[in-house]
Amino acid sequence: MKLTIVMVLLLGSYVSGQTQDSCTALPDNPSCVCSLQDGRNIDLRSVGNPSEPAFSVDGGGKWSYTYNPCYPYSTGSCENVAICQLENGGGGRAVGKQENVKFDVVGTDVLITYSGGVDKREGLVTLKCGSGKSVLKFDGENESYKYSFTLTSPCACPGKCNADGPKGDTSESDSGGSDPGVVGIVLLCVFFVAVVVYFVAGMVIMRVKYDKTGSDIIPQKEFWFQLPFLVKDGILFTFSPCIAYFVNRKSGYSSM
Repeated sequence: MKLTIVMVLLLGSYVSGQTQDSCTALPDNPSCVCSLQDGRNIDLRSVGNPSEPAFSVDGGGKWSYTYNPCYPYSTGSCENVAICQLENGGGGRAVGKQENVKFDVVGTDVLITYSGGVDKREGLVTLKCGSGKSVLKFDGENESYKYSFTLTSPCACPGKCNADGPKGDTSESDSGGSDPGVVGIVLLCVFFVAVVVYFVAGMVIMRVKYDKTGSDIIPQKEFWFQLPFLVKDGILFTFSPCIAYFVNRKSGYSSM
């Protein structure tokens, strides 16, 4: 039973450790590279083009869009931008600037927001890990003057690219073979299967061998019934010093 508790704690720690809550822009390349909490980087330096926009997509109707990760560019009436909205046969409007970039983690994806466009326009680029050539897709205008795109690229895979491009074969990352999140899911599945086998086999043994009925067929019933109280005691034991500190501080007393 102690082994079961240890497994629960270890698996909980492992899975929580795989959750990426943020991607911090690196000071040397604030619009190109961000670092996840596990230390792996998203590096778009090889995806951008130093002299012209790397991507051009049709936006439907009379509009099209150009985008360049990392490096500012100028085209038409768009100057030093990251994303430009172009009117067919007309001028352009800046959607976002490289110097106004923000990285966020949304689910399992990294979202780049470029602000500073004309009339408060913003460009939102969702990064998707993929193999082969980098591809940009226009997803639409989800709010007034907020334009969404999806960039699928090997360099959207954590830790797979540097300034020169992909470090090696990205097929393993694409298939999830080395993705820590996938490993965590596999471990959780194995754990829950083991728990089910434990309870089913235990109940069969308690019923057949010991002729137990009702709740008595639950293996080690006393422990499971006491588990919520043990958890509560553990929480109180852990946080009681903090609670006492704030209570004393609020009341104006200090320990001697």
